[in-house]
Formats: sequence, C-alpha cells, structure tokens
Amino acid sequence: MAMLDGLAKALEGGGLTLPQDFVTFQTDAEMRYSLDDVSVTGCWTNLSEPLPSPVEPGAFLVRFLRDQQDCVIWYLYLRPSSDAFVVHSHLDYEYEYEARRGGEETWTDLDDVEEQRAAILWCAPSFEEFAHRFWIENRLWRVLNDGDPSGLDPESRDYLRHYAPSGSLAPPRT
Repeated sequence: MAMLDGLAKALEGGGLTLPQDFVTFQTDAEMRYSLDDVSVTGCWTNLSEPLPSPVEPGAFLVRFLRDQQDCVIWYLYLRPSSDAFVVHSHLDYEYEYEARRGGEETWTDLDDVEEQRAAILWCAPSFEEFAHRFWIENRLWRVLNDGDPSGLDPESRDYLRHYAPSGSLAPPRT
C-alpha cells in the first residue's frame, strides 16, 4: 500500500491517476503475485516510480512486471487525456534515466523520439485485459506442454478455440 500511495502522490502533480483495476490487483493479497506464480518464464512483479515517457510530454510509464532476463518489461502507460493502457519494451527505463543522470553511457538515446517509439510497443488496452491474457496464456502453456489438454477449464478451451487457425484441430470438448 505504501508503494501505491507514493505512486499515486507522485502522479497527482501531473494530473494522472493509477487505473482502478491496477490498484485493485496490487492491493489484493491473493492477486498481487498471481502473475509471478503462473509465469512460465520467471516473470516477477517490480513496481517503479513514475518515469517520464520519452515519446510524449506529460505521459508517464510505471513498470509493474519484468521477465527474469529483462527481455520484456511491462509498463502502465499513463496520459492525462486518456485511460491507461499497457505497453512493453526491452528497455528498463528506470535504469536508463538513472544512468543518464549519473552521466553513464546507456543502450539507447532517450532524446531520439523515433528510436523510443520503436522500443515501446502497445500490449493491451487495460491492465485487467493484460493480466487476464497473461494469466490464461501461461496456464495454457503449462497444460499443453504437459501434453494433457483434458485438464483445461471451459474458459481456457474457449480462449484457445478463439485463436485456433481455421481448419486446425482445437482441443477436444469435454
């Protein structure tokens, strides 16, 4: 709660708020680390302070999840004029900004807007949609790689059928 309160206060000055679905998720003891628990690639929850968007004045990034090798890092993208959405990047913007302040050379030019636009990729229209997809896709990976789709619940089966290519065999209905 203290971390979220600090985030909320830091964002207030820019007229921004954390989305309610994100706050609900982070403050529920059973949900908070559920993405970590289900992750097949060792992802872990890791909140950052608000970080200025390198592509849009007045917008901020808040890191909330990263994979164990920092190949993919997920952020809330917060704008004063619209709802928050989720993006991902291979860059740890907290590190990039800290290194820049310390005069260190970094992997990217934070002032090159085109380079940064290419590094920040849209992922989901809301935190809730991101969390649901992440959770279900990681559960599906585990079940399908165990080779026994009979353990899939109806929601997972429907999700899988939705993405099955035309003419392919979808998991059997049970």
